[in-house]
Amino acid sequence: MRFEVERSPCYRTIVVSGVFGGHRPGFFEAIVYTDELMADRALETQPPDSSKVAVKRTIQCRLLMNPFQAKALLMWLKEHVEAYERKFGEIKLPEKPRRAEGPGYMAV
Repeated sequence: MRFEVERSPCYRTIVVSGVFGGHRPGFFEAIVYTDELMADRALETQPPDSSKVAVKRTIQCRLLMNPFQAKALLMWLKEHVEAYERKFGEIKLPEKPRRAEGPGYMAV
């Protein structure tokens, strides 16, 4: 079988700050977001006021996958994370992922 590959007009690069989502019968859902530190108001004062720092969270996209696609993505990520860690050392997570409301949903 031959594949013809074409980029969508909507194609773009997204810097991922985190993902939340979950699973339901028949599909997995991953919602990707980007966080941006908003420090303009904090820098208006001398010294800067850290209580005025905010985070702007932008929802970038929603990925829907059937269970087979989700498992294939899991295997692909596992393979590449293991290769990365062999080359650069173990990736240490700063904290455990926190559960969001609802069964099967997790925010990272």
